[in-house]
Amino acid sequence: MRGLRSETISAAALVAACGMLSAGTADAPGPAIGVRAIIHSVADLDKTVKFYRDGLGMQPVGQGGKPMTAMPAPQPLNEDLSKFTDTHGAKFRNASFNIPGATFELELTEFTGTPVKKAVPHMQDPGAATLVLTVRDVDAALDGVKKNGGSVLSIGGEPMKIGGETSKSRSVFVRDPDGFMLELAAIQPAPKSSAPADSNILGGRIGETIKDTDQTMRFYHDVLGFETKPARTEFATDATIASLIDAKGAHWRISSAKVPGTDVNFELLEFKAVPRKDFALRVPDPGSPAVSIHVKDVESAMKSVAAGGGSIVTRGGEPVKLGPAMGVFVRDPNGLLIELIP
Repeated sequence: MRGLRSETISAAALVAACGMLSAGTADAPGPAIGVRAIIHSVADLDKTVKFYRDGLGMQPVGQGGKPMTAMPAPQPLNEDLSKFTDTHGAKFRNASFNIPGATFELELTEFTGTPVKKAVPHMQDPGAATLVLTVRDVDAALDGVKKNGGSVLSIGGEPMKIGGETSKSRSVFVRDPDGFMLELAAIQPAPKSSAPADSNILGGRIGETIKDTDQTMRFYHDVLGFETKPARTEFATDATIASLIDAKGAHWRISSAKVPGTDVNFELLEFKAVPRKDFALRVPDPGSPAVSIHVKDVESAMKSVAAGGGSIVTRGGEPVKLGPAMGVFVRDPNGLLIELIP
């Protein structure tokens, strides 16, 4: 929902601003042609912006990618945007962050004046999402998390070694002030990155916990046109990783998907041998995750989603006009919110 502003609360600027992000190719076989952002709603925008800015060193940006110099004031959503987000009487404000070394953004959205509820998922719950950040110094990142309203998910509360016996890579899972999950991973040797030399963050990718691998792979490949790589048939387990994600005894398998022509990877995790509970909050609910995807045609993509195992969230079941463009919120088969925009 980047680009919604006080005087018109339209998405005119959104369309212009988004086109320069993780654009794929218009010749992609399916409707998806780019990934704009991973989004989640927050209870207090000022508090959560401080977490990412002061705790992790990410800088909020405004229109055109310019640094945000002041926090926006809440503004009433007009009728179209109320339908878009399935809210009533809400006021809205947001803040976006460029993720160093990544070609998609993090967007935080705050809804007030409308009923909301907060829920916090476990890693194994279908519909849960994770922002995976590759970092230079995981200890510094974790210290920033602890000092700015975050909490540690990993059992033991400290980074753990990942990889083989000789590996020097370390990782830790944390939550931001709204319970949204992040992995902070210091990979050795450090991967190549376009991030500035003074940035602790080197890149990012998106994780989603899913109900069923076969069903989810069909949805992202056949419905949205993602390039998919199936998991190994068998489930795996590892005591260190299970402690890292606070899911002792769990078995899992990992698939991947990405929009053709982009470098944005979705890691799709299916769990078994551990209790799972569906996680599907509404758009305005604090901690509610969503992914914003560019498509060739919103209406046809929405129809494909509905026919392919997803569902429509936008009130009225049809795309709504957002300035000069159309947009719609849907869910994938796991309950994850997806914003479809031109």
